[in-house]
Amino acid sequence: MSSTASTRKRLARIFKSRGLTLQSTALDALLNVLSREHPSHNNADDALFAIIDEIKLRMEDAVSVGASRSQGVVTVSLLEEVVANLSRNGRDVAEEALQLLQAYSMPRLDYDPMRRTFDLVREPKSLVGEAIDKVSMFAQRYSLIHQRILRQDIFQKGGGGTHVLTPVKSLLGRSGRKFLLGMIVQVEEGKYYLEDHTGQVPLDFSQASLLTDGFVTENCIVLVEGEAVDGVLHVHHLGELICGSFLEERLIILDDALISITTSMEILYNLRFRHVAGSPIVENRSSAIQAIGLQNTDIFNSINSLSELEKERQQEIKHGQDGMFVVLSDVHLDNPAVLDKLEIMMEGYSDFTPLPIFIFMGNFTSKPLSASSDGGKAVMSYFEDLAGIICKYPKIAKEGRFVFVPGPNDPGITGVLPRGPIPNYFTGALRAKVKHAFFASNPCRMRFFTKELVFFRDDLVSKMRRHTLLQPRQEEEASTSMQRQLSRHAIKTVLDQSHLSPLPLSASPIYWQHDHALRLYPFPDAIILGDRVDQYYENYEECDAINPGPFTAGYNFVVYRPIGEIRKSETKSEVEFSQIE
Repeated sequence: MSSTASTRKRLARIFKSRGLTLQSTALDALLNVLSREHPSHNNADDALFAIIDEIKLRMEDAVSVGASRSQGVVTVSLLEEVVANLSRNGRDVAEEALQLLQAYSMPRLDYDPMRRTFDLVREPKSLVGEAIDKVSMFAQRYSLIHQRILRQDIFQKGGGGTHVLTPVKSLLGRSGRKFLLGMIVQVEEGKYYLEDHTGQVPLDFSQASLLTDGFVTENCIVLVEGEAVDGVLHVHHLGELICGSFLEERLIILDDALISITTSMEILYNLRFRHVAGSPIVENRSSAIQAIGLQNTDIFNSINSLSELEKERQQEIKHGQDGMFVVLSDVHLDNPAVLDKLEIMMEGYSDFTPLPIFIFMGNFTSKPLSASSDGGKAVMSYFEDLAGIICKYPKIAKEGRFVFVPGPNDPGITGVLPRGPIPNYFTGALRAKVKHAFFASNPCRMRFFTKELVFFRDDLVSKMRRHTLLQPRQEEEASTSMQRQLSRHAIKTVLDQSHLSPLPLSASPIYWQHDHALRLYPFPDAIILGDRVDQYYENYEECDAINPGPFTAGYNFVVYRPIGEIRKSETKSEVEFSQIE
């Protein structure tokens, strides 16, 4: 009997012992794979059992989701899929783990307050909305935060809850201080109201004590303790959104001084700050996903089951540390000095293996040019100049990945969020020369293995300072600069509000049907905000908040590694601030 015949029988017997049947053509293909890739007997057996294990796993997954696959029969196509998957190297895995999601393609997370259920809606939406879309936009913002509040222990009915949220319409005829959750709206010039799903009531801030480190602007959703007198809600305390289960663990640290405080909001505030000075109480990403459900948070349509999540985490631990994002903001391509520094940077990264992912955020010119007579041609030439610099390094031009996020003054439809990518007309030369150049929306999201990253370019700090209704509290630490404090206020505001632009629509217009592209619920793993303020890094309830700073100011940029450190199957990010001398 020939060696090939005996090997065929042996392989068929091994598969049969595992409950599998090899088709004849699949057996021929398997013989070819084992003989070509693994000449030694031991290596061939290792590869064989790895292939069998993967086949069994795929068949079990197919059964669990109700897919039709002949039970136990191994076909050529199945074998090819398995072999291709097992043959991937770390670079292949990392590239497949990277996914870009444009704002206009993002599915919408809806909450139904009647049924108390979440739903991830993937239907496409146009830019032109109707009046009902504006109502729905604000209703969903409110409902998503309202359900978060009601799940906290202190507001649980019949579960030991110590506080009750009072709807606006229930204030009529009731005396005494009440807790309310609502959105601050300006119904007429200079007059602000608190609005919820039941109605609205005028606000009097004259005696208000602000118990939050964030900005309070029109369209913010706030937790208020106040008393209605003659149809006006007199605000005693205006606090941040209480989004985490905290009361029980903090009661053990109460002392006589805190117990003597008389008002409920003050007690909550002091509980919070007595636990960890200045630390916010929020619902982190893992807690939110647990409440919403994994399938309803799978905006990338890539990880919709626990088994897939676990497999992706294993790949993340094995290959994720190679992933690196180099992020620059305000890259003014019309400035020759900027181009010189970019060339130095490209030279420095040209020998890296693997190459980093380059994220360039606008504005890409020092002043708006697309509206001028020769502005369009000028912008085209600037991107062509950048392509010329990249092409000086063939490896980067061929293998490097570039994502361009537009700024407020870049070509295209500006002034309304989310804004689309820079039109192809301006970027054709660069896309023709740089193989992996992607022009994204603002904001956009990226998946790196299990990590979700949000990239957003906007002048947040200046907008929030301009439109704040109440000045945020100042930190007591003398070493913290005013600019750093303002940046922290802005970070806290967008994350507490779970929205990138919780501002008046007059200051930050939004396409009503695409408001969900600006929401931050659940929190992403990282939010990279391109703002015209100094560089910063903050970690807010397991969410990294990073600003690379304007590149033109000092040729600063940031290097971000989502999987920087691994300890006991837990990953930790790394942030490095860099500068080109």
